[in-house]
Amino acid sequence: MSDLIYPTLDLFLYALKTSLNTTDAETQKNQAAFLEQLPSDTQFYDPDIETEYLEITHPPQINFISPNKTLEGYYYAVRLNDTYGLQIDCSINNQTETQPAKSFAILKTEIEQKLNKELAIIGKTWLLSGWLPENSSQNHEDIAKDCYYALFNDTNWQPDKGTFLDGKVFEVGRSQYINQSLKNVTTPLNSNEHHVIITIYNNRESAEQAAEFYKDWMGLFCYRNKISWAYWQSRLVKESLLNHYKQIEENRKIANQSNSRQEKQNITTSRKILNNIDNILQQYTIDLLNLSFQKQIIEINLSNYQLRLALIQEKAGQNNQLDFLEKFSNLANKKYLPQIIKDIENMQLGLQLLEDTINSTRSRIEAEKAERERNFQELVAVAGAGIATVSLLKDPAKECQDNFIKFKVHFLCEYPFSASLIVGIIVGFVVWWLRKRWRS
Repeated sequence: MSDLIYPTLDLFLYALKTSLNTTDAETQKNQAAFLEQLPSDTQFYDPDIETEYLEITHPPQINFISPNKTLEGYYYAVRLNDTYGLQIDCSINNQTETQPAKSFAILKTEIEQKLNKELAIIGKTWLLSGWLPENSSQNHEDIAKDCYYALFNDTNWQPDKGTFLDGKVFEVGRSQYINQSLKNVTTPLNSNEHHVIITIYNNRESAEQAAEFYKDWMGLFCYRNKISWAYWQSRLVKESLLNHYKQIEENRKIANQSNSRQEKQNITTSRKILNNIDNILQQYTIDLLNLSFQKQIIEINLSNYQLRLALIQEKAGQNNQLDFLEKFSNLANKKYLPQIIKDIENMQLGLQLLEDTINSTRSRIEAEKAERERNFQELVAVAGAGIATVSLLKDPAKECQDNFIKFKVHFLCEYPFSASLIVGIIVGFVVWWLRKRWRS
C-alpha cells in the first residue's frame, strides 16, 4: 500500500500578459482570459507597472471547498513581470487518516474542472505532496512512483532525486514536444510535455514548513517554464526561417536557370522574382530578430532561475539536497543557448546570401532596363531620320509631278510617297549603322 496523510496537489500554470509586439487590445484580451480561471466574484488588481512579484487579487488567497466537503483548496494569482502565474491548490479534507496514492487522480480532476481550457499558457508544473503516517516503513520512492502513475498513464518514471525538509523529493520533467514534428504541435498543451515535483515528508511539521516555500516555487517554476517555452518558440522560428530560405532558393534557381541558358528575362518577370524575394526577406529578417529575442528570454530567465534556486537552498538549510534542480539550468546552458546561438549564426549567413541574391536580381533588372532604353532610343533616332527624310522629299516629289513630262523622272514623280518612303528607310538604316559603329 502507498498511503499518505493529507495528499495535496498544486498546479502552477503560467500565461503571458504581454509579449513581443503585443498591442493594448491583445494585452487586455490576455488579462481577460486569465481572469476566466478565477471565481467570477474575484477582486482583481493589476496596475500597469513593472514588478517582479505582485499579488493581483484581494484577498491574495481565495479558498474553496467542494460541495461534499471532501476536498478543499484555494486559488493564488500573481504577476511576475510580463507573466501571470496561478497556483490552484487542492487537498483531501482530512489531516488525520491516510489516503491511497490514487486519490491524487481525484485532486487532478477537481483542479482541471476549475480551469478554462481557452487560456493559452506557456507552461505548467504539478507539485504533489503529503506526509507519511507515524512509524511508517513504506519506501518513499515507491510511494512517489504510485502518485505519479495516478496522474499520468506513461511509464516514464526516471526521476531526479533529492531531499527537502527531511523528506524525499523527486522530479520528472519531460519536454518531448521539442523533439516532435512542429507541424503537430501548436502549443505545449497538446504535447507530452509535463513537469512534476513529488515531495514525501516524514511528518506533519515538515509539510507545514514546506508551505512557506510556495511563493519561491511560484517564481522558480515560472522561470523554468519560460525557458522551456522560449526554446520551443525558437524551434518554431527556426523552421519558419528554413521555409523562407527554401522559397527564396526556388526564386534563385529560376533566375539562375535563365542565366545558364543565356536567356534574357523580361523586366516584368525579373521584377516579380525580386518582389517575391524582397517580401520573403522581410519575414526572414523579422524571424531572425525573433530568434535573438528568444535567446534573450532564456538568458534572463536562466539568471533568475539560478538566483531563485540559490535562495531556496539557503532558506531550506544545509541538510537539504536540491542539486538535482540545477540540472535544468545546465541543460539550458549547454544545449538550449548554444543551439540558438548556432542557429542565429547560420541564419545570418543565410541572410547575407539572400541579400546577394536580391542585389544580383536587381542588377539584372537594371541592365535589362538600360538595354531596353537604348533600343528605344535607337528606334526613335532611326524612325526620326526616316520621317524627316520623307518630309523633306514630300514637297519636291509633288513639284516633280507637275514637271513629270519635262524631266522624265518616272518613278519619283509617278509614285512620290513610295519613293520618299524607300529613301527614308535607306536613310534610317544608314543612321542605325553609323550609331552602331560609333558605339563599338
